[in-house]
Amino acid sequence: MFKIRIRDIEVEYIVDYRDVKYVRYELSRGVLKLILPKHFRGDVEYYIHKKDNWIYNKILEFHKSQNILRQSTKDKSIEHNSLNILKEVSKNYIKKYENLLNVRVNRVQFRSMTTKWGSCSSLGNITLSKDLRFLPNDLIEYVIYHELVHLIVLDHSDEFFNIIRKRFPDYKEYDNRLREYCFLINEDK
Repeated sequence: MFKIRIRDIEVEYIVDYRDVKYVRYELSRGVLKLILPKHFRGDVEYYIHKKDNWIYNKILEFHKSQNILRQSTKDKSIEHNSLNILKEVSKNYIKKYENLLNVRVNRVQFRSMTTKWGSCSSLGNITLSKDLRFLPNDLIEYVIYHELVHLIVLDHSDEFFNIIRKRFPDYKEYDNRLREYCFLINEDK
């Protein structure tokens, strides 16, 4: 990991050389990822400074959102369940919502996932984050319901959210709580 100063902040960055045509910039958890063409031989810092206004503003947004999350989670803590308990709880919710939604899950797997709580393929395969074991059961239930609705509607269209609202009319509050728990889990690591 490298560091560069942009105005009054020090920005951590990593460089990733890929089979791309143009320079790309990604920010994740306050760290800049500079994606460069495989055979790039230019000045890396020059390309960072080309976008320093954008980078600076995104880093400030990130720190502001972290401070808001720190405030909103100060009285909350994460669960500490085993993966086996998570698998059992998940199995029960999957069975419940397969029947309710009239869908069938082909396969369920648990993985370490850094940016998602779960995913669903068009083949009916559900992948759930192992970090769900740190959540209260109502949030695990919400994530599983969300993924099973994707067996009906693959995207996040109005149709998808109409189905979500039937069981979780306050789904936006669940999404906010998931953001808070994501923050808490990352703070705990």
